Amino acid sequence: MSYKKGVAMKILVVSHSCVVDVNQQLLQSLCLLPETEVLLVSPANWISDVTGQSLTPQNLTNALFSVIRPSVLFPGKINLHFYTQFPTRSILEFAPDIVYSTQEPFCPSNYQALTFARKHNLPFVFHTNQNILKSYPPPFSWMESQSLQYAKYALAFSQEALNVMERKGRSKPSAVVPYATDVSRFRPSETDKAEVRLQYGIMSKAIVFGYIGRFVPEKGLADLIDASAILLNSSPGFGELIKILLIGSGSEEPKLRAQAMNLGIEDRLVFTGVVPHSDAARYMNAIDVLVLPSRTLPNWKEQFGRVIVEAMACHVPVIGSDSGEIPNLIRETGGGTIYHEGDCKELAERMLYIG
Repeated sequence: MSYKKGVAMKILVVSHSCVVDVNQQLLQSLCLLPETEVLLVSPANWISDVTGQSLTPQNLTNALFSVIRPSVLFPGKINLHFYTQFPTRSILEFAPDIVYSTQEPFCPSNYQALTFARKHNLPFVFHTNQNILKSYPPPFSWMESQSLQYAKYALAFSQEALNVMERKGRSKPSAVVPYATDVSRFRPSETDKAEVRLQYGIMSKAIVFGYIGRFVPEKGLADLIDASAILLNSSPGFGELIKILLIGSGSEEPKLRAQAMNLGIEDRLVFTGVVPHSDAARYMNAIDVLVLPSRTLPNWKEQFGRVIVEAMACHVPVIGSDSGEIPNLIRETGGGTIYHEGDCKELAERMLYIG
């Protein structure tokens, strides 16, 4: 592996999410900056938190950055995994000017990147989503403290996450840098809309409310099904046109299917199963209104809601609960409407209004 000489800025990026090619677009964009070169360290082995199946790492077509893929222990465990052997020799050959970790500050993989940066006297930057003030047991609390103290700069995906860092003693420079969206991928497409609807037998004039993501309790999908039943029963004429497109998979799927059957609306729901990340934009275009009904739990609230900005890029309006960052994002962008989480009647009213 050889690297350019005389480049003004060399960035080492450590990221588990870059096992998936669509998550590498930020690195591609960094490489387009003048005199900038990027080296990615990302797992060689990973397990999907949705399907539980092994993922084969993929690189972007015509990637402008270099990639090293060491193996990890605890693949699929975002906050626990770490590299069996951090690729120090190859990284030193690259000679980075800065180390950027997309892992939480308490994570072992983040600490490996931090340790490398400290040993070689390099600026270290991390990115955090954690928007609830939590206390972690050792050694995670110690790793977090070291990251907060040493990092030259800390980035947060939301203001709440930045506030959490500051409450934990972060005093050095920090900033809110939210998720971006690849608008070359996420954009309106009538062709995609027609093809996906035809694939699932959804008539072209149907009003499609959709959800994209994991089927887990905190995502509140049971509320969406209850709200759909309220809407269908209260507006029979309008209800004849409604379909609920549920894109993804997870542990809650059997319960959701049973719930819909008990409510007598199973024929209005379409379960697609897991779709490739590269197809997410196609499915987003098949939706008329995206619903993100997240529910706050004692140890979790919605950290951003990336599907919101992806929906807006496709000109799809959003109905979101007021969990975590969702209301802030919707208010700032004007991309939809908000309801009180868990209030299925209010959600049904929003669906009737915006649909």
